[in-house]
Amino acid sequence: MSSGNTRTGIFVATMTGLADMCGEEVEIALSGAGFDCERQLMDGLDASAFEPFDLIVVVTSTYGHGEIPDNGQALFAAVEAGYDLSGKNYAIFSLGDRTYADTFCAAGDRWDAALTACGARRIVEIERHDASSGTLAEDVAGEWAAGWATQIG
Repeated sequence: MSSGNTRTGIFVATMTGLADMCGEEVEIALSGAGFDCERQLMDGLDASAFEPFDLIVVVTSTYGHGEIPDNGQALFAAVEAGYDLSGKNYAIFSLGDRTYADTFCAAGDRWDAALTACGARRIVEIERHDASSGTLAEDVAGEWAAGWATQIG
């Protein structure tokens, strides 16, 4: 997969806007590495939103009892219902808080299972950011994306 023509969709599920800040840093890092990026909030999207992209990057927070944020629930349900994503690659940046050990980054894990079930292939380990770690999620997101962008580019 060469980065020069890798159409990359960065899809953000967020409650407070932090995941969108992380998505922005991912976009900056990937664009800097030559990826053709488009970032969008998941609001009102269905699974066909993934069609134009070779690489799908999901940036999601987790809320409540391991739930997908409200703005991502319709898209998640559409993917979970079964949508052919074979030939697509994906990566996940998941935000959570280890204080809630039972559901830490559960939304990211749920996206991982759903995308895999639809035939997409994860290209890098899920990055799980811990809100209680003392690091800024957006900084970690940018470093994470820059780290693997060069490897696959």
